[in-house]
Formats: sequence, structure tokens, C-alpha cells
Amino acid sequence: MVMNNRTDSEEIMRKRKEAKKGEEQELYTMENDIQNGFIVVKYKKFDVEEKEIMDGSLSMIMPTDFELMDEELAEIKYPGEDRPDYIYSGEDTTVNLTFTMEESGQIDNDEVEEAKNILEKQIGRLYPSSKIEDSQTIQAGEKNISFFGFDVPLLDGKVYNLMFFMEYRGSLLMGAFNCSIHQKKQWKKVIFQMLMTIREKSQPVEPVKEKELGEESR
Repeated sequence: MVMNNRTDSEEIMRKRKEAKKGEEQELYTMENDIQNGFIVVKYKKFDVEEKEIMDGSLSMIMPTDFELMDEELAEIKYPGEDRPDYIYSGEDTTVNLTFTMEESGQIDNDEVEEAKNILEKQIGRLYPSSKIEDSQTIQAGEKNISFFGFDVPLLDGKVYNLMFFMEYRGSLLMGAFNCSIHQKKQWKKVIFQMLMTIREKSQPVEPVKEKELGEESR
């Protein structure tokens, strides 16, 4: 009788393990969609939520563990006077999202793409061996957001960078996302979706429609 009970228990445990394995396989093979409330990158699950960013007048859906980087750490990771105004990062600081206000001149919403094109050419000259990727403009709410991506060779390996631009309070808001080249494939689609959710606080965040992301690179 004891043998049968032990066998039944083992069978239950086996089925539970199989069910859990099946759930994990489904989780790690599904396409990332931030509207699900989570993403999976490198077999790690991240919950996402709408967060206030910068001074609180903008919001964006991003991983829940993304927080403003500690000032001392920011000075180490971004030395020099051109450090971004706001730096958001996860616990391990390997994935970063930054925002900087360029207040030297005025810009209109329909001039954002032109500003992107100018910066894109500068990056091309600065990193001639890096290919410019996904150069395009999307609409997030009432705002145009222009962006382009490129890989940067560093001493410890390549880093993927995505620079994005939008008009904010009459000035140019410049943002950047970066992660290891090994995480690029999964984060790339996620950051495109995140950009679609940037809103001034008076604007509601609408569901992301993938076809709006302009899959064709310009």
C-alpha cells in the first residue's frame, strides 16, 4: 500500500513538472507584446507598467524594475558634462533608457524627422563601420517620434543603441536606449512598442498596434 501511495505521489509530481515545463516553453517562445503586462528577454520575465518619466509630465510603459539611476552610478557610467538628464535602468544596469532636453532652440512636431536625419548623419560619420538600422518616424498619440538604431563597438563587445526624438514643450527631446548586442533581438521589438506608448499626461495610452510601428526601414 505504501508503495502504491509513493507511486501515485511520484506520478502527480511528474505531471506537475511536465505542466510547468510546458508553461515555461510557451512563455519563452511567445512573441513579446507589452500589452500582455510582461515581456521575456533572455529567458527572464519582466513585468511592465505605465510609469511617469522625467518631471512627471510624460508617461511611458516600461519594465516595472526600471528606476532612475543613482546619481553616483550615473556619473560613473556616463562621465562628462553631456550626461543625459534622466537615466532609467534595471537592477543590473545593463539596459538603459535615457532622456535629454535640447533647449538651445525651438522645434515643431513636423520638424522632428529632420532633426533625426541630421543626428543620423553625424552618427554615421562618427561610427563609419556601424550600419544605421530602422530609420523611421512613427506617431504616438499626437506626437511624431523619429528614431534610428546602430551597433557601437566597445572594448568589451558591441552595444545596440536606439536614438529617438520628439517635440516636447517646443523643444527637442532626445532619448536613447541601449543594451548588449546579445539582447538586441528581443529588446528591439520591445523598445519599438514602448516608444508607441509615450504620452503627455493629458493623453491616454492606447493599445499598441504592431502595423503602426512601420516595420519597413527607410
